Amino acid sequence: MSLFKARDWWSTVLGDKEEFDQGCLCLADVDNTGNGQDKIIVGSFMGYLRIFNPHPVKTGDGAQAEDLLLEVHLRDPILQVEVGKFVSGTEMLHLAVLHSRKLCVYSVSGTLGNVEHGNQYQIKLMYEHNLQRTACNMTYGSFGGVKGNLYLIMSMLL
Repeated sequence: MSLFKARDWWSTVLGDKEEFDQGCLCLADVDNTGNGQDKIIVGSFMGYLRIFNPHPVKTGDGAQAEDLLLEVHLRDPILQVEVGKFVSGTEMLHLAVLHSRKLCVYSVSGTLGNVEHGNQYQIKLMYEHNLQRTACNMTYGSFGGVKGNLYLIMSMLL
C-alpha cells in the first residue's frame, strides 16, 4: 500500500517543433495579484513567451483556452526566464528574459475584462541591456549578505 498517488493536475502542449531548456520555465505571481496563485512562465528557443494560469482539470480533459493568459513572440530565442524585484524603487515583481545577446526586463499586468472574453494581459519593456558577448544562463540574488539589493548575473561565452 502506497501513501502517495501521482496524478496529473494540469498539462498542455506547446507549439509545433518548439524547443525548450530547463531555464525556460519559471513559476511566480508575475502579475503581482497578491492572491498567492503562481503563474507558469515558459519561453522557447523560437522566441515565444507564454504565461499560463493553470486550473486543475478532470482526467481526460485537456488544458482550457482561458489558462493561457499571454502569448508573445519576442523574435529572439529565449534562453532563460526569471521573476524577481528587478526594477529599483518598487517592490513589484518583474520578468527577466535572457536572450543570446540581450537581457530584457518586463512588467506584466492584467486588465479586467468587461465582456465574456475575460481579462487582457500585456507586457511592457522596463529596460534592456545589450550584451557584448553571447549569454549562456543567469542567476539572481542578494549576494554577499547585502540586504535590499538584487543582482542579476549572467555567464557568457568568450
